[in-house]
Amino acid sequence: MKKILLLAGILLWGIPLFAQLDGTYKIGADSIAFSGEKVTFRISGFGGLSSAHVGEGKYELSGDYLFIHTTDYSGDKTNFELLDGSKKDTCVVHTVSSQNYAVQGILVESRTKSGKLISGKVTGNDGKVFFTPCNKIASISATSLGYNSISLDYTPGKDYQIRLAENDIIENRTVVFKINFIDEETLSLLMLTEDFKTGKNRDKELQKLEKRARKTNKLDKRLKKVYIPYNRRN
Repeated sequence: MKKILLLAGILLWGIPLFAQLDGTYKIGADSIAFSGEKVTFRISGFGGLSSAHVGEGKYELSGDYLFIHTTDYSGDKTNFELLDGSKKDTCVVHTVSSQNYAVQGILVESRTKSGKLISGKVTGNDGKVFFTPCNKIASISATSLGYNSISLDYTPGKDYQIRLAENDIIENRTVVFKINFIDEETLSLLMLTEDFKTGKNRDKELQKLEKRARKTNKLDKRLKKVYIPYNRRN
């Protein structure tokens, strides 16, 4: 009888914890939303960085660790448009925001078919870089902190307009957070990795990641549960 009561107590103790993983938790522009087995998140500020990590997928809770197995992101992502070449044997890459404003400070790289770097340039005030000659270019990439990176195949005789989406989008990787339930309405998250590779000893790997995160002075992010007001219909 005691064993049965003990087992029932353990099961009942676990219910509130999992019940908490439902709904949306927010602080400022950051949020994590749980719905069934799925979760979406936008979390910024780890390690003093101003950029935000965003993603969606299925989650798994194991002890003090939250695993998010991200899938393809359904929100806005960086995309590009092919334009007719404006100069002979020159490729012009123009980076713009979602509102079509030129974006400066974007690293644009050209590479060979084998992936070897040919040239790396940073966009100026007009949001443009110029590559010449172009006969060895096989691919072009655009990256910058705070934006969704993109890599694309090069088409000879064409220029590119790249429309950048904000945030570091995480897709098809496993994100791991250290999670702590402060109270019934508050949880804290600490991102340990955005690309977790499970080894022979998962617990040991997680402990190493947490120790590394603490050593680099990463700070936990506290989020509070958001309650949607219920409007009673007359």
